[in-house]
Amino acid sequence: MTDYIREVLGDMASCGIVPSDPSVIQFDTATMIRFRVAGDKPGTLNGFCRLFSDGLPAGAFGSWKTGSQHVWCAKKQADLTAADAAAIHARLEAVKREREAEQVRQHQQTSEVATERFRGLQEASPDHGYLARKRIPAFTARQEKGLLVLPIQDFDGQIHSLQTIAANGRKMLLKGGAKRGFHIPIRDSGDGRLLVCEGFATGASLALMFPEDGVIAAIDAGNMPPVAKAAREQFPEREIVLAGDNDPTGVRFANKAAWDIQGRLMIPSIPGADWNDIFVMEVANGSR
Repeated sequence: MTDYIREVLGDMASCGIVPSDPSVIQFDTATMIRFRVAGDKPGTLNGFCRLFSDGLPAGAFGSWKTGSQHVWCAKKQADLTAADAAAIHARLEAVKREREAEQVRQHQQTSEVATERFRGLQEASPDHGYLARKRIPAFTARQEKGLLVLPIQDFDGQIHSLQTIAANGRKMLLKGGAKRGFHIPIRDSGDGRLLVCEGFATGASLALMFPEDGVIAAIDAGNMPPVAKAAREQFPEREIVLAGDNDPTGVRFANKAAWDIQGRLMIPSIPGADWNDIFVMEVANGSR
């Protein structure tokens, strides 16, 4: 196995997934190997690997952090028979199932931790530096020392993860938490329109600007399409408005989300602006 391990490590290096401790890479382990990738933060285990030696030696490795997965095989692709290809496919399906099961376990554990942590916090102080700078109230935010803490949840109210925001605006997501399709609740209006935006400050601003509407934040632009789909499933007849930021990424994903669910699109008229920028301008001009 020594030569095969050397080959695997060479392939890992070519893909930029180098184990900080190469000795962890082994064949025929009972479960998937998790390892720290060189250059990642100490204590993280973003790398994964599963290798089989019986039959045709093959397997897969990748990074949870980047979402990449790569196939390794003892034979070159041009030399594979149909039986070899079928065997490799079966191995990869096994690795895929194991990864998915591991992710479900991790998401469930993080959800439990996030729920307990959030429920133990007090409402955020209106004097928090981030709230003061953005000129918004706390809405659903709670506070843990100097951090705003926001729930990332589904439409049933189950918390799946948390986002923290420091006074300087630095944002962090809880490690191991699920994000795709989940949102930060800002305000539920019942029967009014539902506005879907990117971040918390933008959502809080929209809630102040449109007091009869419900507002949720998708955390980032890329999560707007899956959040919009989840909203449409929850509210088949409700008017849903995608309130994107006026930048290339924001416009692109807000457009996609609106198209996917036949929703309306609402973009600030000023290039580069988000809805918090518009709100602050209105406050500064005395129109609010």
